[in-house]
Amino acid sequence: MIVREMCLDDLEMIVKIEEELYKVPWHKEQYEYELKNNEFSYLFVLENDGVIVGYYGFWLMFDDVDITKVSIRKEFQGFKLSNILMEDCLKRVKMLGCKKVNLEVRKDNFRAINLYKKYGFKEVYVRKNYYGNNEDGIVFSKEVL
Repeated sequence: MIVREMCLDDLEMIVKIEEELYKVPWHKEQYEYELKNNEFSYLFVLENDGVIVGYYGFWLMFDDVDITKVSIRKEFQGFKLSNILMEDCLKRVKMLGCKKVNLEVRKDNFRAINLYKKYGFKEVYVRKNYYGNNEDGIVFSKEVL
């Protein structure tokens, strides 16, 4: 398994994974914008024998990072591959001189919440009805040492 930068050629597979995983997936155009135009955006894929099994992204703004995605294809979930993504992400943000990492997650996404807590993220506050339909988002934060 390798972690590498996401490229435009990855987007067909990324969009399929997005649609499989999320109620409100990012579209191809959103990823194209992130890759081509957003100078604050960093996107990476986890690849195994030429197959994308996961991906993550973050925005670096000054010395803070907002994680935008941590995603593993459904058929590869349960094998702790998200640990590879989180470790790679935290290593990269530290090398970039980041001081704080933030992220937001659905209140009922217990797998993700447990992953973030494992890596030292602390709950900061709840965004009421963030996703609509009475679905709250929880903001987590972690100081980078």
